[in-house]
Amino acid sequence: MSVPERRHPVSRPIPLSVAALLTGVFALVVVGLAVGSAVQPHGRFSIGVGVMLLLYGALLGWISVTTWRQRFYIRGALVGSALLNLAVAVSSLPSNVPLWSVVAALSAVITVCGVLPSTTHALRRSRGGVDDDLPEV
Repeated sequence: MSVPERRHPVSRPIPLSVAALLTGVFALVVVGLAVGSAVQPHGRFSIGVGVMLLLYGALLGWISVTTWRQRFYIRGALVGSALLNLAVAVSSLPSNVPLWSVVAALSAVITVCGVLPSTTHALRRSRGGVDDDLPEV
């Protein structure tokens, strides 16, 4: 038994695209920080921090790609990672206000984009909800 193909692809709302792209940017930045940390001359500690940052960057990359592909199960991870980034930015704000303000603002944008009704609708449709365009089987 084959799975029916969609007649029309599910449209990707702009907020969902923005959230996916910004999460991808965060993933690239974290991977860059991982490499920078791993090459520091502090021995195993720097390598350990680099490995953990690399794993987190890979997780953010997966969240970004999965959000772009509109998988119904990704919204929790998308919003959760954005809230985690927001918490880190707010707690680090006194050390470098301009940098962490940008990180906080972008994390807030991802969070808002992740909970908008258009995002909810797009992710429900990608799951195959009652208002999708698949034929009855």
